[in-house]
Amino acid sequence: VENFCLQPTRENPRMSAPEVTASDQKDINTFSRLNNQYHELKDELNTQKEDLVNLQDAQNEVMMQMDDTEPVKMAIGEVYCDQTQDDAMDILNAKVEEAEGDVSKKEAKMAEVKAEMAVLKGRLTAKFGKNINLEEEPE
Repeated sequence: VENFCLQPTRENPRMSAPEVTASDQKDINTFSRLNNQYHELKDELNTQKEDLVNLQDAQNEVMMQMDDTEPVKMAIGEVYCDQTQDDAMDILNAKVEEAEGDVSKKEAKMAEVKAEMAVLKGRLTAKFGKNINLEEEPE
């Protein structure tokens, strides 16, 4: 692995930045991978939250149905099946509970990744100061 030296800063052009070691490069690469993973998790979480809202909306629709004897059409795969209201609510309740668990797990994983990123960011910022940019661009 080649080592390279960061360019001198504008504030102090004579003083060069610390040398980037193989360990530093490994930390930078790890930070980058974690950042990508964090954004993938964030996208997946948004999708899971949308699915959860859709399931909760379906629960509300089934509850608001006036005639308890009328069957509820539920999509299972690519087929619609008739279900009683009670069975439909049981299925939806199980799916909502599962979706809430998935959202919680995803949020916990995101927090874990964010914590790892904070450790690496602190270590790299301590060594390189303003010579390294680990900040996100505003969206």
